[in-house]
Amino acid sequence: MMVTKCSFCGGTPEFRRVTAENWWGEQLVLVENVPAWVCRNRGEQYFDAATCRSLDALRAAPPDAGRFLEVPVYAFAG
Repeated sequence: MMVTKCSFCGGTPEFRRVTAENWWGEQLVLVENVPAWVCRNRGEQYFDAATCRSLDALRAAPPDAGRFLEVPVYAFAG
């Protein structure tokens, strides 16, 4: 599937490999090297059905993580 127009701004998407962020329950995970169509204007990512099925299968039976990242968490005081 090729996405020809961003559904938000009408911009032109281009094919890229991206890092997809997903919440698996209470755990945030990153999946690297995911094929996606990405809007050149907004950065909105579109995944085809086969990629979505692969991400769902990965969630259902995740392999050992290749690496771990530690990120700071801040409280908004505004």
